[in-house]
Amino acid sequence: MQKGLISLKRSEIEQKDKWNLSSIYENETAWKQEAEDVQQKLNLFPEREKHMRNSAEELYQTIRFITETGEQVNRVYVYAHLRYSEDTTNAEAKTLMGQAQNLLTAYAEATAFFDSELLELQPEELEKYLQEHDGLKEYEILLKETYRYKPHTLSKPEEKLLAAFQKERETASDTYETLTSADMRFGEILNEEGESVALTDTNYTVYLRSADRLVRKQAFQKLYAGYRQYGNTFASLYAGQIETEKIMAKVRNFSSALESAVFSDHVTPEIYNNMISSVSAHLDVLFRYYRLKKKVLHLKEMHIYDIYLAMLPEHQKQYSYEEAVEEVLSAVKIFGEEYAEILKQGYENGWVDVYPNDGKVGGAFSGGCATTEPFILLNFQNTEDDVSTLAHESGHSMHSYFTRKNNPLQYADYTIFVAEVPSTVNELILAYYRLEHTENREEKLSILNHLAELYKGTIFRQMMFAEFEKITHDLSEQGEILTAELLCEKYYALNEKYFGGEVVLDKEIAWEWARVPHFYYHFYVYKYAVGLTAASHIVKRIRNHEEGALEQYFEFLKIGTKKNPVDSLKIAGVDMTKTDAFDSAIEMFNEILDEFERLYDEK
Repeated sequence: MQKGLISLKRSEIEQKDKWNLSSIYENETAWKQEAEDVQQKLNLFPEREKHMRNSAEELYQTIRFITETGEQVNRVYVYAHLRYSEDTTNAEAKTLMGQAQNLLTAYAEATAFFDSELLELQPEELEKYLQEHDGLKEYEILLKETYRYKPHTLSKPEEKLLAAFQKERETASDTYETLTSADMRFGEILNEEGESVALTDTNYTVYLRSADRLVRKQAFQKLYAGYRQYGNTFASLYAGQIETEKIMAKVRNFSSALESAVFSDHVTPEIYNNMISSVSAHLDVLFRYYRLKKKVLHLKEMHIYDIYLAMLPEHQKQYSYEEAVEEVLSAVKIFGEEYAEILKQGYENGWVDVYPNDGKVGGAFSGGCATTEPFILLNFQNTEDDVSTLAHESGHSMHSYFTRKNNPLQYADYTIFVAEVPSTVNELILAYYRLEHTENREEKLSILNHLAELYKGTIFRQMMFAEFEKITHDLSEQGEILTAELLCEKYYALNEKYFGGEVVLDKEIAWEWARVPHFYYHFYVYKYAVGLTAASHIVKRIRNHEEGALEQYFEFLKIGTKKNPVDSLKIAGVDMTKTDAFDSAIEMFNEILDEFERLYDEK
């Protein structure tokens, strides 16, 4: 086992516990050679631009050249990024990363002409080219997806002008980040030992989970007093963000900012609104969760500052990395021997960089590109949470593996809309495997508590945020001025809806909207709910041995971008245009609460 929480130098980590980047490039010399090759190819793009519309062959050669050069750029960047991630203090890695970023920017600039040039072709001309050239037909889905944007694409000079204002369009978001991370101060509170400590937006969540109720209350009141102090500034920033999104939607011929935001995922405003309605129809289960939490915590009344307190002391087993691998591989055998064996080989052949070391980036991720292994970065420290993280990131990597093995370069990827589905499927499968393979009551309650928190936070809370975005955009489009008072009024009303009288709504919660950075991400938060909802439906079908469920899930893992995100999920039996998936996910949430309450009442 690695040395627990001790931070080691990179050189002290055993090779078997590091990822094998030599599978991308044998050495830096090979990396530099490919980077130079790409740089030379970028010089050829102006000539390609001149002729790409002249014939089917010219169009084919151009799109093929863009795709293959793009993959070279991705490979160059992936290697540099992984080298930098393993040790950010390494000067050579920093240099590689800087060069790779410059190359990525240069490639984006060199290929920026393609969409505009393609859309100069009339649809009938493109159809003629597709009929004439078999090679071009291999890119038909990609080409027609580009054409879907034709009604929303401007002339070349107009597009160039909009691109020039890209940085300015991010002013509200950038200012928000600077204000909240650098300028705001929240004063001090007394911790559990009675010591005066500085409250920050980062340590706030630690104090909100304190066993001392007075500490939780102080932190809650103090934090939102800080946000209230800048209330008019936050309202101005958020209103400015919405105004920017409205203007961009209008300029691009969308009916609303919402339609503009969800267009790329083939989601419609109607689907978005149906998601909100579906969750709203099941708020009784959320209210049940709060009643149960109040019962377990022995609270006569539960305040907002009580809801993040753990229901039970956390049950944490210690795992070696080898034990974690064994448990994940055992859990995923439900997908069949092929899946488990591929993942086992990946673990053994350098997919994973396991332990923390000096300079290594925090957290975890799955990375790579179509022509590399689906590498996994961990900071494994022997906890149960680390095992779940391994399962989660392995879900991403197996999605990448199957996508890349079953598609040509132009379709060997997937969108953010579906990205969190396989990772969450793995996380849920591991949790249910643990439940079925332990007789320890406390461990079972801990797992069920974790799952309940996951559903509460990922489906209900994120959809409350999604509904707030919808309300505020609608108000702005109706000509309302989004003052701090109006935003607080609408946000407080939403809390009344989502807490249903089960939690005391302390007045400070009206300011929480000012603390949510995702409101500057343009209708993004609903995707979190999509990931868990879809994963829940898939897991339920597989665990119930529903006919065709496993085969359909594998087809989904392999589809890449040959289908749009909504239709990709339909392959796995998840139709986000209907309520079934949400019904299924919330039914699972209810069953988790059933089992938790049954076990809890056994004592």
